[in-house]
Amino acid sequence: MDLQKSFVVGLSLVALFGTVTNFVYLSPLLTFLVPLGIYAVNKNELARPIAWLYAFLLLFLTSVVLYHPLSLVEFGFYRRDGNFIISYAPLLILPLFSYEFKLRQYFRRFYLFAVILYGTLFFYHLLTANLGGGLNEVIFGGLFYAQNAAGGFLSILGSLGFAYCYHRRNKKEAFLLFLILIILLATYSRGSILGLVLGIMGWYFAITGRFKTLLLLLFVPVLFTIGSLMIGYPFYKSQLATTNHVQVELDDEVGQKNANVMIRLFYNFPRAYHVFRQSPVLGTGVGSYDDQPFDFKEIIPGIRYNAQPNKSHTDAHAHHSYLHILAEQGVVGLALFLVFWGSLFLYLKRIKTQPVIRDYLLIAFFTIIFSSFTEHRITAPAQMLPFTISLGLLIMHKENFRRVKVKNS
Repeated sequence: MDLQKSFVVGLSLVALFGTVTNFVYLSPLLTFLVPLGIYAVNKNELARPIAWLYAFLLLFLTSVVLYHPLSLVEFGFYRRDGNFIISYAPLLILPLFSYEFKLRQYFRRFYLFAVILYGTLFFYHLLTANLGGGLNEVIFGGLFYAQNAAGGFLSILGSLGFAYCYHRRNKKEAFLLFLILIILLATYSRGSILGLVLGIMGWYFAITGRFKTLLLLLFVPVLFTIGSLMIGYPFYKSQLATTNHVQVELDDEVGQKNANVMIRLFYNFPRAYHVFRQSPVLGTGVGSYDDQPFDFKEIIPGIRYNAQPNKSHTDAHAHHSYLHILAEQGVVGLALFLVFWGSLFLYLKRIKTQPVIRDYLLIAFFTIIFSSFTEHRITAPAQMLPFTISLGLLIMHKENFRRVKVKNS
């Protein structure tokens, strides 16, 4: 048992520390725990949110098999269209185990390791960057291929830093948090920055019982989404009426960040909504959003799949997690995912024995919610893996282990 515990906890820590980069794929090493997990699941018990996550996984895999079953043996699928599996693997595996280990100590070591590493990298970046040059020369990407990925990771690290600062309230914690925020600003990842700010607000309203204000805060980006579709979808539909391919032409004077906003408004969001309208109940299939030109075929009334023969796995997505899930998995898929997400919030809210880790995970939870309105962050490994591995370790920790029977009907 000690050997099993050392292997499971040790591999989990390697995966957690490995989230500082996506140059090397360390976090997916948790898949080696699947054989042990199959043995552990014989207990027929799961934490309630994890049971809902397994239900969503079943729906997700069913959609993949119906749409393009070969995706399951294609590496590109797990990096792009199917990155949900990579991002949530820690929550599908780690809660199947229960051990006693130094949870707070491991989280602290990870935090200090990540802050020192990124502080050093950022200092080197300042020494070597052309600070008088263009924006692309000063943006900090850290150990990630894209600055948005670096921003996503740093927003989760900032959530942990804020939790330490809030509970310990000393100059050291304030300095470390300030350093993280400066580095996050240097990524120029606006979705990550805004997500963290709103995430802290959401956490504050939740822990102080201001649930009406919290609901209002959550409703604001929903209204912005509706408003953007009212503006962008008529343009998208008008172009689609004359050709099977929609293009958004922008002047060269439009900056890169502003161009990204315009593309989301007139192309990404409307395209997701258009796909959703074809099959609103179950969507058009996982991976179908980026398979163009669209060729929707009706299977049964109300359910269509994209019959485009050329299946591809690309980085193209709706830049809006909720619209993307609606497009590919319909109302049923989004509803089931939100049930899991809501159950997870209730689980985190009830934690009493680990206040720092609880607040860290709650802030990260809301950060992910809000940043997913401008990016497809809710399945992005760079942002999700530090969160799901941390949460998996918390649930696996015996002191905090909470189970609910999953009984066979």
